[in-house]
Amino acid sequence: MFNSRSNPYEGESRQAVGPDPLEQPEFYDGITQKRILAYVVDFLICAGLGGLGFVLAGIMGIMSFGLLFAPMMALMALIPIAYHTFLIGSAKSATYGMRFAGIRVYRLDGGRPELMQAFVQSALFFLTVPPTSFLILIVCLFNLRRRCLHDILAGTLVLNIPEQE
Repeated sequence: MFNSRSNPYEGESRQAVGPDPLEQPEFYDGITQKRILAYVVDFLICAGLGGLGFVLAGIMGIMSFGLLFAPMMALMALIPIAYHTFLIGSAKSATYGMRFAGIRVYRLDGGRPELMQAFVQSALFFLTVPPTSFLILIVCLFNLRRRCLHDILAGTLVLNIPEQE
């Protein structure tokens, strides 16, 4: 993804950190607002999947005389993590909300995240955001690359999708 113009550290022995926001602001323009839009779209999709899961859990609960209802409800908690993990770890490196907003997740060297990296990012998001009432996301306002805590810990970067793609 990053060409020689967008990777200021190419040929050097430094760790890759993605394009410089001062030299190439087009990768970061409006990224915070786009991430919020993507989250809202993904939330609605996961809510729909959760509704279908609830109906399925109810049917399975009735068919098993209540024995499968609790385990099915517990599995429903994994819907958002599975949704984000598999879509971020896919060839598009973005959830449907991210695609709608025009953003994508990258590794710091410009490649697409592997499935385990996507899982770490997703799990960290869902483990840190609800207990802090979204306050943890303020971290992105204090760094030039607009990385949230779960991005930093997972070694990922969310950027605008280049126009040539």
